[in-house]
Amino acid sequence: MIKKIILLVIFLISIKITHAQEIINISGNSITVQEFKNTLMKNNHNRKITKEYLDEYVELFINYKLKVLQAKEMGLDREESFVSELEMYRKQLAKPYLQAREFKEDLVNEAYERMRYDVSASHILFKLDENSTPSDTLLKYNIAKKVKSRIESKEITFEQAVSEYSEEKFNNGNLGYFTAFDMVYPFETAVYTTEVGKISDIVKTQYGYHLVKVNDKRLAVGEVKVSHIMFKFPKGGVDEKSSNLVKSKAVDVYNKLNSGEDFTVLADRYSEDRSTAVKGGELPWFGLNKMAKEFEEASFSLSSVGDFTQPFKTEYGWHIVILNDKKVIGSLDDHKEDIKRKIDKGSRNLLSELALLTRLKLDYNFTEHKYNKYRKNIVKESIDLDNLFAASLTNEDIKRYENDNRELFSLDGIAYTQEDFKNFILDYQESGLDFEMMYQRFVDFTCLEYEESKLEEKYPEYKILLNEFRDGILLFDLTSKMVWTKAMEDTIGLQKYFETNRENYVWGDRVEANIYTCANYKVVSKLKRLLWKKSKNMVTIKDMQESINKDSPMNLQINSSKYSKGDNKFIDQVKWIKGTTEIPTESDAIIFVEITDVIPSEEKDLSESKGKVISDYQNYLEEQWLLVLREDYVITLNKEVLYSIIK
Repeated sequence: MIKKIILLVIFLISIKITHAQEIINISGNSITVQEFKNTLMKNNHNRKITKEYLDEYVELFINYKLKVLQAKEMGLDREESFVSELEMYRKQLAKPYLQAREFKEDLVNEAYERMRYDVSASHILFKLDENSTPSDTLLKYNIAKKVKSRIESKEITFEQAVSEYSEEKFNNGNLGYFTAFDMVYPFETAVYTTEVGKISDIVKTQYGYHLVKVNDKRLAVGEVKVSHIMFKFPKGGVDEKSSNLVKSKAVDVYNKLNSGEDFTVLADRYSEDRSTAVKGGELPWFGLNKMAKEFEEASFSLSSVGDFTQPFKTEYGWHIVILNDKKVIGSLDDHKEDIKRKIDKGSRNLLSELALLTRLKLDYNFTEHKYNKYRKNIVKESIDLDNLFAASLTNEDIKRYENDNRELFSLDGIAYTQEDFKNFILDYQESGLDFEMMYQRFVDFTCLEYEESKLEEKYPEYKILLNEFRDGILLFDLTSKMVWTKAMEDTIGLQKYFETNRENYVWGDRVEANIYTCANYKVVSKLKRLLWKKSKNMVTIKDMQESINKDSPMNLQINSSKYSKGDNKFIDQVKWIKGTTEIPTESDAIIFVEITDVIPSEEKDLSESKGKVISDYQNYLEEQWLLVLREDYVITLNKEVLYSIIK
C-alpha cells in the first residue's frame, strides 16, 4: 500500500513538472517553455526581454505555430515539392557536421599564414583535360620532367622554356602577384613552399602539370577602399576615335579635380557607373585579383588618402580613382570566418572530407569482408565496364545473382552487399569513373550517409535547426497559397479592396520640371538665350543640349521628370510655381530649375499604385486568415510560465 502511495506521489509530481514545462497548448499540441525560449533568444539575443515585449512576442509566436499546424493538417509536409526542398536544406545544414573539424583548423591556420604574403610567380603549363588518356598523362609528365632537368642544368632559362614548351604563353607565363585562395590549392601550395628564385617540383592540377618559378614574395598589400568616376565605352566595341571621345570627358573631370572641385560631387554628376555615382563613386573594399589589372594597379599605387589618379583606361572605359582608405591583413580572428567560407567553397574542402572519412571508418569500425576482393570481382564481371565508364549503364547491363546478398563490408555492424553496390552504380554512375573508383565512391558515400543519419541523434542543435527549416518551408508554402499568390491572382478581390480604400492611394502635389546643370557661366548665357527661345516654342530641349554641347559633352546636363516632395534636393529648394530659378551650389557648376507645370493632389489609378495595393491587400488577407485560425483552434497560454522567463 505504501509502495502504491509513493508511486502515485511520484506520478503526480512528474505530471506537475511536465505541465509546468508547457507554455502553450494549441488544440492538444504542446509547446514547451524550452522550445519557446530557444526561438525567443535566437531572435532577440541582444534585446532586454520585458513583460510587455513577451506579451507581444508570444502572440506572434502563436500565429506562427497556428499556420504551421494548419499546413500539416492540410498535408503540405507530404507533398513531393516539400519533401524535395527539405531534403536539399537538410543536405546543406549537414555540411558543417560532415567535416573533420580539427583538420579544418589546421587548414585555416595555414591559409592565414599564406594570406600574410603576396607572391609573384611564373609557370610553364603542360596541359591535360578530362579526356586525357593514361598514355597522354605519362607523356606530359615526362616532358615536364625533361624541361625541369634542362632548366636546372642551365641548358635553357625558365623564360626560354615558357616560350618553347608552355601551352599557356600569356604574359610569358608571368601570373603577377596573388595570395591565398587566388589559385587552385595544389598550385598555391607549390608556390608558397618554393623559395624565391627557385623552381618547384612538378605539380599537378586539374589543368595539367606545371613548373612554377617564384619571382618575389612580399608582405601582403592588404585591401584598399576607393571611389571612381567612370566613363563607359559604347556598347558594340570601341575604336580609337570613340575611345578618345570618352577619354576627353575623363580629362575634363580630371582638370576640375585639379582645380579643387569635390570628387564626390563630380562622381554624382558625371560618372556613368550610376550604381556607384549616387554614393560618390564609392566601391567596396577589395584586394588583389578582384578588379581589372589596370584598375587594381592604379588603386594600389595611391599612397595617401585623398590622392587620385590621372585618367586611365580599362577594357570597360576610362576611370579616375581616389583613395579613401587602406588596410593591411588583420589578425587570425579577424579573418577566420571568411577563411572558413572560402575553404568550404574550394578544393581544400576535399582534404577535410578525406580526413573525415578516415575518422568515420575508425568510429564505426569499417571492416571489409575477408572475401571482399573475390566478391568485388564477381560484381565487376557482372557489368558492362565500357558502359560503366561512359555512364550509360542500364539495369539490363547488370547481371543479378541469387547470392548477391553477400557482404562486401560492414559499418557499425551493418552489412553492405554486392546488391547494394550494384544499385549504387546504377544510381550514381558518372562518366570517366572506372570500377575501382566507383567502388571507392560507394564506400565513401556509405560512410557519409551513415554519419548524416546520426546527426539528429548526435547534435541536438542540428535537430532544432532542421525542425526550424521544416516549419519555415511549411509556413512559406501555406502563406504563398493563402496570401501572396491569392493577392496576385485575385484581380476581383484586389479591385474591390482598392475601391474600398481608395483614399489611401493619392498623389501629393507634384511638378513637371527640367534641371539644367551648366559647367560654367559661358554655358549659362547660352542657356538663358535658348530658354527664351524654348518659351516661344522655337527650340526643344534636345536642340538646346546639342547646341551647347558641341564643344564638350560636359557643358550642359539636363534631367526632366515629374517630381514629388523629397524626390530631388534641387526641386525641394524652389517655390513650386512656373518659372526658372538658379540654385546656388558649393562647386563651379551652375544649376537652374525650370518648373513647367504644377500638378495638384489627385487620386491614383490602380495601375499607378498596384505594388502598394497588392502589399496592403496581402496584409489584409493575412489578418483575416489569422482571425479564422484563432477561432478554429483552442489556444491555452500559461502566463505564469511565460513570465518566469524574465525572473
